[in-house]
Amino acid sequence: MQGTLVAPLPPPAMTAAGPLLAGAALPEAPVLFAGALGGPLVIGLWAPLRNACTLAAQDSRSTARQIILQRVFGRGLLQGWTGASAPAAAAAVQFTTLGPGYHFFRHHLGSSEAAVAAGALAESVITYAPSTRNAQLMHNRVADAPERVTVRGFLPAGPGFGALVARNCLANAGIRVLSQPVAEAITRVAPPGVRESGACKVGGDFFASVLCGVLSMPFNQLFNFQVTSRASLESTPADRARLGVEFLKRQYFVTSSSGALRPSRIMLRDASLRSMYIGCVFSTYAAVERAALSIAARA
Repeated sequence: MQGTLVAPLPPPAMTAAGPLLAGAALPEAPVLFAGALGGPLVIGLWAPLRNACTLAAQDSRSTARQIILQRVFGRGLLQGWTGASAPAAAAAVQFTTLGPGYHFFRHHLGSSEAAVAAGALAESVITYAPSTRNAQLMHNRVADAPERVTVRGFLPAGPGFGALVARNCLANAGIRVLSQPVAEAITRVAPPGVRESGACKVGGDFFASVLCGVLSMPFNQLFNFQVTSRASLESTPADRARLGVEFLKRQYFVTSSSGALRPSRIMLRDASLRSMYIGCVFSTYAAVERAALSIAARA
């Protein structure tokens, strides 16, 4: 996730994140406010979809509807928010630092691609521990006793960290590159009233985020598998990588009668869950951030 959900910005002296000082982008107060309050709000609000993605990594039979209704909420409404407090608390730092951090990295590294990679690494260090704890608590809530795992302490890296970095790279690169072109495409076909309402920008955020969710889904699910599988957690790094490849092959491909591999229905299910989560989080936060900027402009 990013603190500022906009496409790569042009390099004038003033950016949407704030004035440039000593070559680094400093956020305006409304952006900091949106990150500190809006970040935890949206991460906490959409935690049930996040937990559905986690449970899907250990379930190759249920439909998306069954996972959400029977497993996420199967033992009560509040169960859907199991483990949500840790990633929600981390989101206050995550959302207020990573938007300006992208511009800082881009200035010093001289490349949008390098800035996205550096930002994804920073994001992963911030979110690895709370994301792992969230996944393991939700897994343990519904798993049988032999399949439960020991909840890890708050360490900045560990099993699944590489998958988390890859996931964040794809998600961040997509929202930086795709949001603005998608919004412009919507603007060209939208009625005049819609163009002036800001709905095209919201649509660009949402549809770009949905696509990012699909692209990053395999790495997201690989992370969830690696932190909720006892075999993976107890393996060496080499064996964990082998188990991860076997998981992706088993989860997302089936062998046809001719012996060829083809995508399974589970690939569509997990892509749907991931894209729903990412689309809701990014577009909701973008709306919160724009509202904060709009209120500040009128004050």
